[in-house]
Amino acid sequence: MKKLILLLAIQALMVAISGCESFGAKFANPQQQEFDNFLSKKKKISQGLSNDIQKKEFYNQFEKDLFNYVDSVKLFVNWKGQIKEIKTKESGQVTIVEFKIYYKPEENREVVFQCINLVLTENLESNHIYNQVKNMSNYSPVFFDGFIRTDNNNQVYYEGRSPGNERNVSYPNYYFWIIDIGAEKRNNSHSVNMQNAIDYCFKIVEPQRMQFRNQISKEESNKMYNEMLPEFENLKSRLTEDERLYIQRIYDCSVSNIISK
Repeated sequence: MKKLILLLAIQALMVAISGCESFGAKFANPQQQEFDNFLSKKKKISQGLSNDIQKKEFYNQFEKDLFNYVDSVKLFVNWKGQIKEIKTKESGQVTIVEFKIYYKPEENREVVFQCINLVLTENLESNHIYNQVKNMSNYSPVFFDGFIRTDNNNQVYYEGRSPGNERNVSYPNYYFWIIDIGAEKRNNSHSVNMQNAIDYCFKIVEPQRMQFRNQISKEESNKMYNEMLPEFENLKSRLTEDERLYIQRIYDCSVSNIISK
């Protein structure tokens, strides 16, 4: 009887530990750990603010620092989280695949990515993201790639919240362009050829961004794009078919990030 009680106590303890193991956990992915360190440090600074003037200045500067961080990193690769609220909705000829990925690094912090994937409904059954998530269970672990949605005013897009809100530090809820997702862990980085193509993919959309900001004309944007296109095609020619499809998803999401409001 004593052995049974002891066994039950150990099992209860293990359940309690497993339920809390993500709090303060270190991430296996250095890129994800670095981002979480960024948020953790900002939270600690925010706790020392003593008046509303300091808070306003701090949170405004935080949004600038966050945008610069996101803009410099570009693509998050092989991050780990849990998926929930998997659904689709139709809008005209387009189906929007939606779900949330979240992780909780400590008790009073949680990071949420509101993922969206726009698909022509007629192509839904062949869409990579749709096929990856349609059989996933809520709250199951996932590994994912993508980037945080931003606007053309150099600000991060939050779901249901404006930049400057103090909860953006401890409980951010980002709109997120999902590039890849799966149940299995992948590499934290890409091959040299793949990374070169990814870097150039982000570069080749810049003329469109400049046009959208009225910095250059449509004719100038097209000219710059056409001048860059041969090198882009050359870089993609060194990739596998799956890698080229991955690059195409980055390109599509990057363009959507520019033109979407």
